[in-house]
Amino acid sequence: MKLVEFRCKSCGATLRPENVVERLAMARCDHCGAVFGIEGLPLSSAAEAARQRGPVSMPKGIEVSQFGGSLEITRRWFGWGFVFLVFFCIFWDGFMVAWHAIALSSGAWFMSLFGLLHTAVGVGLTYYTIAGFVNRTVIRAGQGLIEIRHGPLPWPGNKTLVSHEVEQCYSKEKIHHGKNGTHYTYTIHALMTNGRRETVVSGLTDTEQALYIEQQLEQFLGIQDRPVPGELPR
Repeated sequence: MKLVEFRCKSCGATLRPENVVERLAMARCDHCGAVFGIEGLPLSSAAEAARQRGPVSMPKGIEVSQFGGSLEITRRWFGWGFVFLVFFCIFWDGFMVAWHAIALSSGAWFMSLFGLLHTAVGVGLTYYTIAGFVNRTVIRAGQGLIEIRHGPLPWPGNKTLVSHEVEQCYSKEKIHHGKNGTHYTYTIHALMTNGRRETVVSGLTDTEQALYIEQQLEQFLGIQDRPVPGELPR
């Protein structure tokens, strides 16, 4: 019997059995976090049938409801990373308040002006953290439209698409390299009949959420799933 060793296509690390998801014919590398499809994976008959259908179970953080011929998908933003950001914001904002208080009380206006950029970063990060606790993304499909809304705190990305102009939905992985290492986010796109590509939802940190939302939209709209170059494998 020939043993097959699978390696990460990104960093070359050896994959363990638990890194491979047979039903989706995909794998995630524990070393670098990359997600990729595995061609030629020796699947069982049941797993092969599941791969052909490409079903994705509803992941955590997603709610789906259908009523009156409409589909509504709700995604909660909250993740445990936002808890860490609370403490970071308290430290950052507290430091900047002390900075400005010392600068202004001593008459060093230039020091206060110098800290404005860092203050703006703190305000923006604090707003993002609060949004992470309270915001949701709602995707409504029905009556010939697809509406994407973020709230209750205002957030960019709200849009409306015409359903019959959507030719295909697909998900893509985006790699972010930073001082704290490499992390990955996922975006759901709609390929329109005129060739335009519209972003449906961005900033997802869970592959299952991206693939599930893509799947639900295509099923509701009656779109046959077809491969798109560069998409996240199902």
